[in-house]
Amino acid sequence: MKMKKIGILAFVALFTMSISVSAQDTIRQKTTPREMKWTAAQRAEQMAKQLELTAEQKAQVEKVLEKQDAQRAEQMAKAREMRENQQATREEMRAERQKQIEANDSELEQIIGKEKMDQWKAIRAERMRNMRNGNGMRGNKPKVGK
Repeated sequence: MKMKKIGILAFVALFTMSISVSAQDTIRQKTTPREMKWTAAQRAEQMAKQLELTAEQKAQVEKVLEKQDAQRAEQMAKAREMRENQQATREEMRAERQKQIEANDSELEQIIGKEKMDQWKAIRAERMRNMRNGNGMRGNKPKVGK
């Protein structure tokens, strides 16, 4: 009799845990990566708010971001192809991506100036730290002015 109670109790505990785990999974699956991706216009608007950009700077930044998106899509297709053909190592692809980031940053710096670019790099670094610490984008409101 006692063994039967323990078995039933274990079954109830397992059932309860499985329900809570499946509930957490459905919460995570509500937003897909495509839904989370910001458009160039949205990112430019966010930068304009954080860095207090002029309307002209915002328009120029938006054009640069659109160009970056096109380059990134092209680079991702190329990387996928190279990965399938086993032509490039991860380090080569990372080095190529880093060169692209540096070129993009210098282009943005010409538009928004060195001071605001340094501020933007600090915001971006904070965001990366949050992502690496597992915080993701939740509560990720960078502090402007630091």
